[in-house]
Amino acid sequence: MVFIREQFRKIILVLKIKKFEIFYDLKIREVVEKWKQGGIRYISMDRNIKLLQQYKSIQLEKQYFRRMDLLSFSCVRPHTIFSKTYYLKVMDDEVIISAFNNFKNPKYCIELKLTTQILWKMGKQNLKAFGIFYQNKIKYFEASHVNLEQFKKLIGGRVIYRNMASFYEPVQLIGEGLSAKVFQSIEKQTKKAVAVKMIKQEFGREEQALDIVKTEVQILQSVNHDNIIKVLEVYENDQTFWIVQEFVKGTPLSDILKQKLPNEQIKRIMIGLLNTVSYLQSLRIVHRDIKPENIIVQKDGSIKVIDFGFAANLKFGSVSSVCGTPGYYAPEVLRQKESSFNSDMFSVGVVLFNLITNQPMLKSKMYNAQQYVADEEAADLLKLMLEVDPNKRITAQQALQHPYFKDFQQSNEKTDNQYSSEQQILKQQLQINQQQQYQQPKKSNKSLDAKTIKSLRTTNIMDQ
Repeated sequence: MVFIREQFRKIILVLKIKKFEIFYDLKIREVVEKWKQGGIRYISMDRNIKLLQQYKSIQLEKQYFRRMDLLSFSCVRPHTIFSKTYYLKVMDDEVIISAFNNFKNPKYCIELKLTTQILWKMGKQNLKAFGIFYQNKIKYFEASHVNLEQFKKLIGGRVIYRNMASFYEPVQLIGEGLSAKVFQSIEKQTKKAVAVKMIKQEFGREEQALDIVKTEVQILQSVNHDNIIKVLEVYENDQTFWIVQEFVKGTPLSDILKQKLPNEQIKRIMIGLLNTVSYLQSLRIVHRDIKPENIIVQKDGSIKVIDFGFAANLKFGSVSSVCGTPGYYAPEVLRQKESSFNSDMFSVGVVLFNLITNQPMLKSKMYNAQQYVADEEAADLLKLMLEVDPNKRITAQQALQHPYFKDFQQSNEKTDNQYSSEQQILKQQLQINQQQQYQQPKKSNKSLDAKTIKSLRTTNIMDQ
């Protein structure tokens, strides 16, 4: 048995030797993708050992492995007297820049990780060049703006960019927590709305702030689910980290809870939330801060789970810290100061209680919450979700099979995904709320404090 993380290049070689040329790219992408998602941990090579021994004399250089070539183009390194042409290729784990078009003996190798910084130079309207740190100097490379745009988008979120003010214009503050603020911003070139999460180093030392950013970004990059927010890019400037994410048009569930929801809409929201948690549980990821404020209900009634700032991956061991929101985190988090595989399900149970009763779940109600719910099936599901022992607590996948959702699933099949009249009324109400709350504002920074505006628009001198 060979550990895939260490030996996946040998697996690629074996596949090539066995002439799986037609399926080559698909096979490799499947192996790497499943390894990233935790679906494959080990892979057997017993049948291929002889083949590998036969080709033992082959020099195992990079060109033999044919790692995934994601993008390649030529670029120019400007000099005072003369300029030199280089060739750039984006691989799955690094960017190589060589003076030769066969990429032999690359001069620059840039690792794709969140300790690598890349700078950008703007022309009058478009990108003009990118810069890398090399031997304590900044080396700039010019290329066509089309190639640079593709390059920037492809490695976005995998490295840290500088000079954020060249690309985004702040509009308004839309969320704030203990360690971060979230702004709605506009991408200058496309006029597309994005959400920008600001994490200041004043909330911790630089290493701590970077660790927070790395954990959140790496988890968001490792998942791929329609109900989970997507990360686009990461910036650093003025002692501040910025995580650029997709902007979700919708209403926070905490605002919707101000009105009584029909049962069908409650079940629709809960099924979306349970599907999301079930997906995270399959990857051994815990969100650790599931609450109505972090659930956005969109126009079509689907949900989006946001704010993975406290999220952790249990594949790398247990997480020993108390974090989350009082009233939502599980008993074991407070009692043992440790999040379990099933901690999120307790939080989901509290959200269900909020949806049904329109009331917060006080500590006095925690151990008999089902008594406040008239529906017997809903009360039974609540009891299973709010189980104190995490080992006995129902999982997300089990909860989806609970009788509470049976009628909803059957009615959906009969109506061929059409909304009931109650859902139509709620949808119209949501659209009115969204138009009022997220109407395109004029470019005004009155809602932003002067210090934040300065931070948003500051560009380091060496980025120019």
